[in-house]
Amino acid sequence: MKVLLVEDEQLVRVFIVEYFKKQGALVVEAQDGYEAIMKLDDSFDIVLLDIMMPGIDGYEVCKLIRQKSDVPILFISALSEEENKLKGYELGADDFISKPFTPSLLYAKCNALLRRIRGEKELKEGIIEVNENTHEVKVSEESITLSHKEYYLLVYLMKNKNKVITRSQLLDQVWGYDYFGDQRIVDTYIKKLRKKLGEAAPYIQTIVKSGYMFAKK
Repeated sequence: MKVLLVEDEQLVRVFIVEYFKKQGALVVEAQDGYEAIMKLDDSFDIVLLDIMMPGIDGYEVCKLIRQKSDVPILFISALSEEENKLKGYELGADDFISKPFTPSLLYAKCNALLRRIRGEKELKEGIIEVNENTHEVKVSEESITLSHKEYYLLVYLMKNKNKVITRSQLLDQVWGYDYFGDQRIVDTYIKKLRKKLGEAAPYIQTIVKSGYMFAKK
């Protein structure tokens, strides 16, 4: 699960991120609505959106997101009145959670929302099968275990099959826009991923001086 968390309170972000990461989720943080709109792309599974924020509030952010994406949106709100929830639903929100809440409940609501919206969602390319709800990956019908970054690398490459993907693009999509480390970390994870894919390793091709491409040989 790749999550865009839009929340201006740092303590709340830390509270959510720590729990979600322990569950294997990848969380990209945005401190306000402007940053959220800048970071949003098609790779996210769900947006967790606070309503009361400085600058543009969550309602306005929701409207802007709905102009270009149907990504599931779950509002995080200290506003419990029915009219606030109705306004959110009218703007395109899919669910709400009221503060205070436990991170385990929020995570459970995210999973339930994704199951409801998606149903079972699978990627299949050659001998590789990926269940995007359970994150189960199979090669030749045998399950393999991937770390969350290996999993998101594989899914992103599969969804962009036959396209050359640069290291910078992979860093942005898998590590997040706020990663400023060495780009060679991508090569390290690709090496690990290929090893786990075994006979399917050749599907991930190295494009010299460019990056990587997923293509069935």
